[in-house]
Amino acid sequence: MSFEVGNKVKFVNENLEGVVKAILKNDVLLIEASDGFDHKVKPNQVLVINNDNSVAYRVDNAELKSKITSSNSKKTFNTVLAKYTATNKFQYEKVLEIDLHLEELVEYPMRLDDWQRLHTQMQHVKKCMEAALNQRYRKLVFIHGVGQGVLKSEIRTYLLQFDNIVVKDADYKEYGSGATEVVIK
Repeated sequence: MSFEVGNKVKFVNENLEGVVKAILKNDVLLIEASDGFDHKVKPNQVLVINNDNSVAYRVDNAELKSKITSSNSKKTFNTVLAKYTATNKFQYEKVLEIDLHLEELVEYPMRLDDWQRLHTQMQHVKKCMEAALNQRYRKLVFIHGVGQGVLKSEIRTYLLQFDNIVVKDADYKEYGSGATEVVIK
C-alpha cells in the first residue's frame, strides 16, 4: 500500500491513530499520533483509514496464494506439534501443552475480529488433535485461558465427537481454571 503525507492511519497493535507527517528513508513513516508523540514506523505497522472511517486493506493475492499453498502442502503431523514436543513438559511427562493464546498463533492478533480469533484458535485445536491422534500421543493440555469461557466451550463441544478420549479440567494447581486436559485411550 502506498502512503502519502496527510493519510490518516491506525496502528495495528496499539490503540492509536494518527496522520502521516513524513515519509523517511527506507519507507519509514513518521506518524503524528493521537498520544501526542511522533512515531517512526514501518508501513506494515499501520493501516490507512478512509474518509468514511473504514480501514483500507491491501491484499496481494499472488503472495497470499503462494503462502497458503506452501503452508498447506508442506505441513505434516510432525511439524504441527514440533514446538510442543520440544518442551520440558513433553520430554519428562509426555504431555503436549498447547497454548491457544492468540499471541502464540498469529503475528498480529489485534487485526482479527472476535469470530476470526475463535476460528483461528479452533483450527489450531483441530490440527493438533488430528496430529496427536495420528502420532498416538496419550495426553494433551489445551491452554485456553479463563476469559468468558467461549473458547473452552467450543473446544469441549468439538471434543465430544471423539469416542476414545477423556476430557476434563487440567490440574488447577498448575493451570488454574484456564486449561482443558485430553487423555487419549
